[in-house]
Amino acid sequence: MGKVKLSLRLAGSLPSSEDLKQILGTLPMLERRCGEAISPERVQPFDLWMLNLAEFDGDDEIQVIEQAMQTAAQILRPMALSLAGLDRDRCSADLYITTVQEEEQVRLFLSTELVAAAAAARLAVQFSAFALLDASEEPEMDTITP
Repeated sequence: MGKVKLSLRLAGSLPSSEDLKQILGTLPMLERRCGEAISPERVQPFDLWMLNLAEFDGDDEIQVIEQAMQTAAQILRPMALSLAGLDRDRCSADLYITTVQEEEQVRLFLSTELVAAAAAARLAVQFSAFALLDASEEPEMDTITP
């Protein structure tokens, strides 16, 4: 299994950067504002604020994975009330889980502490898994969808 990254992701029409810093008590790892030029031909379509919570390898010992999730929960807990109070008509708030895999099947668990912290903060859970499969293998016909 490959690397797994847990992040707090806010998107939509967000308070100002200074207000978010005051509300959440931290600075993001990534912040983009609506209308900001991302490249010469692309403009950011909405505000985006992301904070790394934890990172681990899916093949790590269970204790390492549990510790990473415990760390993520410890970061979220003090922010829970502030995150829960964000206007969800104007923005979304997610526990965003990303992974890049070299296998067809991904298995991931979330600790009860992390689930409880995400629930207290009213976070949705978004999961993105990218598979890097051997290009020489032909997919089975019944797995191809239009």
